Amino acid sequence: MKANEKSIEKLKWVRIFDPVHIPKEYIDQIKHKEFTSERFYEFLSDICLIRNDNGSVLNPYNLLFVLVDDNNRTKGVLWMVIDNLANALVINTFSVDKEYWGNGCAVNFLKEKALETKEKEKLERVYWITRCPKHSEKFGWKRSKNVLMEYSDGKFSKGSDVRSGCETDGQSGSNDQGTREIIEEHTG
Repeated sequence: MKANEKSIEKLKWVRIFDPVHIPKEYIDQIKHKEFTSERFYEFLSDICLIRNDNGSVLNPYNLLFVLVDDNNRTKGVLWMVIDNLANALVINTFSVDKEYWGNGCAVNFLKEKALETKEKEKLERVYWITRCPKHSEKFGWKRSKNVLMEYSDGKFSKGSDVRSGCETDGQSGSNDQGTREIIEEHTG
């Protein structure tokens, strides 16, 4: 651990019901996010509580946590949801103060929390939506058989037309014959 780093294991997880307790800097520092920080607060404010005839209750499928130090100062945020259909926990957002990153220790701390939640809720698996899969693989995560697909308006980011006549066999991942043909066609 570097001299300016602190041990993340000393932080506590606290479940919250309103994102107002999350300092904006932890949302702003998320790289490559596809939402604004303002939209994050707005959306989480809408889904943390469920309104029913008896008032508002905590949404059991939306799990929003902050990491706090001994003085109850927020040092990170974790947003997970329970996907009841897949019987899975999905990690959407994890952001920690850089002084606690600890050369990847934060990833292990996240993994411990996710596995604890998985066991408590009797879920079958944990998914993590991340833009850094190679980094996560260093800490025991593996790429899922499922692939997150994004509609691209008929264009690849390189500008090629996806309607090249390649057909897939319904399999996901890069082992799919259609995927291999498209990759070969567009990477030379």
